[in-house]
Amino acid sequence: MTKSMIKYLTILILLSVSFIQCRNSRAKERQSEMKSIYIDNFKLIYFRKLLQSGFNNSEEVKTIIKFDRSGFTEPVLTEDDHHLIDSIVKLDNLKMTSDSANRIGNVAEGAEGKHVLAYILERLQSKWLDSLAKERYKTSDIRSLYSE
Repeated sequence: MTKSMIKYLTILILLSVSFIQCRNSRAKERQSEMKSIYIDNFKLIYFRKLLQSGFNNSEEVKTIIKFDRSGFTEPVLTEDDHHLIDSIVKLDNLKMTSDSANRIGNVAEGAEGKHVLAYILERLQSKWLDSLAKERYKTSDIRSLYSE
C-alpha cells in the first residue's frame, strides 16, 4: 500500500467513526427528549385528573381543562398508565375527603372543607411523582416506539 492510500483509508475510517458517533448521539438525545416528554405528560395528566376529582368533576373545571392547550396532540401514555393514574387519583381524593371531614370543628371557621389546590401543589412538589413517572417510562412499551 502506498502512503496516499493509507492516508485515504485513515480518513475514511475516521469519517465513518465520527458518523457513527453522531448517529448514536442523536439517538440518545431523542431518547432523552422522549423521556422528558413522557414524564411531563404523566404529571400533567395526573394534575388534570386530580383537579377534576378534587372539585367533584364540576362543569367549571371540566371547561377549564377542555380549553387548556397544555400537553401533546399525540397520545404519549399507555392505557395502563391512565389506569394507574386513575387509581392514584381515586386514593388521593379519598384522602382529601377524609382530611376535610377531620377538619370539621378542629380548624378556624372558613378553613373547613377540601383543600384541593394545596393538596395538589404538595403532591406535585414531592419527588414521588417524578420517581413513579420515571419508573413507568422504564417499563413502558412507549420507549420502543421512539427508539428507531
